[in-house]
Amino acid sequence: MVNRITGFSNVFDIDEIVSKLMKTEQAPLDKMTRQKQTLEWQRDSYREVNSKVKELGDLISSLSLGYPSTYGAKKVTSSNEAAVTATGSTNATSGSIHVTQLATASVFKSSGTSGFTPANGTFTFEVTTPDSTKPKTVTINTSDSDTIDDIVKRLNNSQLGVTAYKGQIFDGTNYVDTIALTSRTTGEGVNIKAADGNSASFLTQLGFQVDGDNKLVATTQGQKAQYEINGLKMENNNNTFTQAGITYELKGTTDQPVSLNVSTDVDAIFDKIKQFVDKYNELVEQINGKVNEKRNRDYQPLTAEEKKGMSDKEVELWETTAKSGLLRSDAILRSGASKMRSDFYAEITTSDANKIQITQIGIATSDKYKDGGKLVIDDNKLRKAIEEDPQKISQMFISGSLNVDSKDKDKAQQQYKEQGIIYRVQNSLTAFSKSIQTKAGSTTMELKEYGLGKNLDSLGKRMSTFQDRLKMVEARYYKKFNAMDSAIQKLNNQSGYLSQLLGQ
Repeated sequence: MVNRITGFSNVFDIDEIVSKLMKTEQAPLDKMTRQKQTLEWQRDSYREVNSKVKELGDLISSLSLGYPSTYGAKKVTSSNEAAVTATGSTNATSGSIHVTQLATASVFKSSGTSGFTPANGTFTFEVTTPDSTKPKTVTINTSDSDTIDDIVKRLNNSQLGVTAYKGQIFDGTNYVDTIALTSRTTGEGVNIKAADGNSASFLTQLGFQVDGDNKLVATTQGQKAQYEINGLKMENNNNTFTQAGITYELKGTTDQPVSLNVSTDVDAIFDKIKQFVDKYNELVEQINGKVNEKRNRDYQPLTAEEKKGMSDKEVELWETTAKSGLLRSDAILRSGASKMRSDFYAEITTSDANKIQITQIGIATSDKYKDGGKLVIDDNKLRKAIEEDPQKISQMFISGSLNVDSKDKDKAQQQYKEQGIIYRVQNSLTAFSKSIQTKAGSTTMELKEYGLGKNLDSLGKRMSTFQDRLKMVEARYYKKFNAMDSAIQKLNNQSGYLSQLLGQ
């Protein structure tokens, strides 16, 4: 704020007069300020819709709705879940498994820790696991202040691939303070070898036994899982493994073969389709809210001066009303919503020339007017369709190709007819989002890169120019009134002087 020394005539208040005059001069700037706020609200309203568009696109990706495996999900039922559980992929088939031995981990147990002496040192080991092709070099550093508990912690935090435990462990006669190492991998072939004599001495001080090759001697050797799948004898270093499209988890041995029945996972497929429809309905609801919202032109954005005379709650309520209807009947939103509705309801031509439509599997438009085109699911009909013909469900959502020929219009139309709903909607979401960004941009875009931004940029420049003009006008008013005040003061002085003369 400019500091000014105004007149001393006491005939009028120059600051007050100039302030009132400037309110009139300020009117065009206030109008531009309201226009700017309206544009910013409109931009933000577009971006709110675009965030919902992105949410739907992200959900399609996170649920893997564009992949055949989603619609071919299998459920595997075990006749003995205490011993074997399993999950299946799209090519899984029913069968049986007989488990004769579980995979176990190697265990290394010390004979006591009484010979340990802490020292500063670096110890190197070569570690081999059942699945490794060559040993991995691991280094452990110790200090002369380390306790046994510190050593145990260092072993656990190292890359030795073991879980270390210290406690009173029974040695066959007594419970002795002992360190036990359990391999974190199951199966045969776990080896921990000291790379030199110093490292071997470190192990022996802790009470472990090493052989002539400086390898840690296991108290219990790890073993492979052994089993028969459909009568075929096999083995694996792990209790969890995948074979012929089924992922097995072995929990115990069995006296007889365990039956594994593979069927379509109706619940998994249904839940993903329902999540997709629910998220689509959220987008439809938001679009309908924007394009049908009533515009109240009696409520314009408030200026800073107007806000001073209102409480925070009053400002909030006023602005809520002022923001409403900014996208009423908006062409971009209406077009985007219309395109997605047609994506759902246009017939799909499958690779075997059949024509299918989403209503055939229990998904249709709500018959309630206020729902504005939301989808509703007939749960029983959809579940039945998934159970009876999962291939048709897959065709409904992901037949054809995601991409269409952008150069050949006729070919593109034919490709669209062959596209499943997910592919159609994905392309429409991309185009919809691009249209919104062209109009309202994104948080990472500059003003000059989108339509409303250009308007905001132009308006901002006009406001800046007008503010400079207001400063000049205000300075001119002060100059005039200060001159007037000086003249009045001079006149008052002369009048006083004459009064003194006449009074003599």
